[in-house]
Amino acid sequence: MADCPNCGREIQGGMRFCPNCGQDQSVVVPQDHRIPTEDVPVPPPPSGSPHGGGRRKWVIGLLGCGGLVALLLVALLVVAVVSGPTNQTAQSGGDGQESGGEEEKEEKKPAPKKKSGPENVEVAVGETAELQDRSLVVNEVQHNYPPARFQKLEPDTELLRVYLTLRNTGEQPINYNPLDFKVQDSNGVQKNYQAMAELPYRLEYGSLAPDGTVEGNLAFEVPQGDNNLQLVYQPNAFQRQTVTVGPL
Repeated sequence: MADCPNCGREIQGGMRFCPNCGQDQSVVVPQDHRIPTEDVPVPPPPSGSPHGGGRRKWVIGLLGCGGLVALLLVALLVVAVVSGPTNQTAQSGGDGQESGGEEEKEEKKPAPKKKSGPENVEVAVGETAELQDRSLVVNEVQHNYPPARFQKLEPDTELLRVYLTLRNTGEQPINYNPLDFKVQDSNGVQKNYQAMAELPYRLEYGSLAPDGTVEGNLAFEVPQGDNNLQLVYQPNAFQRQTVTVGPL
C-alpha cells in the first residue's frame, strides 16, 4: 500500500491513478499545489461506469498540478489574439496616414499657371493677332480720309482710317476703349485717335461678353505719305501685352 502524493489516501500498489482524486502517481506534486479531496466535491460515477468517478478526480488533480502553467498559456493566447488585430490596425493606420500625407502633398502642389502668351504680337493687315483672352484683326486701312467740317489738320499731315474687329476669346467679360489704340509713325511717335462725330461705325468704349465681337472705325492724324505706320494695341498697361499691326 502507498499514499497518494496529492490527497494522501492509501492506494494499492501498481495503480497509476489515485481512485480518490485522480492524481497521476508518476507526477510529483508540490506541497502548495496539492488539492485536498475533501475540498473538491466528486459526483458519484454514473451507473455502469465504475471508472467514471476516478476519471473526474484525475482531471481535477491534473488541473491542480498544472494550473499555473495553464493560466500562463491562456494569458499568452489572449495577448497574441489581442495584439494581432492591434498591430494590423496600427499598420492600417500608418498606411492611412501615409496616403493622407500624399493627398496633402497633392493638394499643396501649386496649380499650373495659365499661359499669358507673348508680350508682343506682330501681325500684318488682315491677319489675326491672338492674346490671352482676345483677338484683333485690322480689316481695312484708308489713307487721306476726308476730315470733318471745321476740322483743321496740322501741316503735312493726313487722316488715316482703320477698320478693325475685336473678339473676346476668354471666359470672362473684357472691356475695350478707343484709347487702347495708337498709331506709331516712322519716328516712333504715337498718336491717339481723333474724335470725329461724322466717322461712320466709329469704335467707342464698352464691354464684351465671352465670344462677343465688336467692329468699328478709328481715325488718326498721321504724317503725310508715311509708309511705315503701325497700329499699337495695348489693352492693359500692367500686363505689358501689345499687338502691333503694320505696316498700315
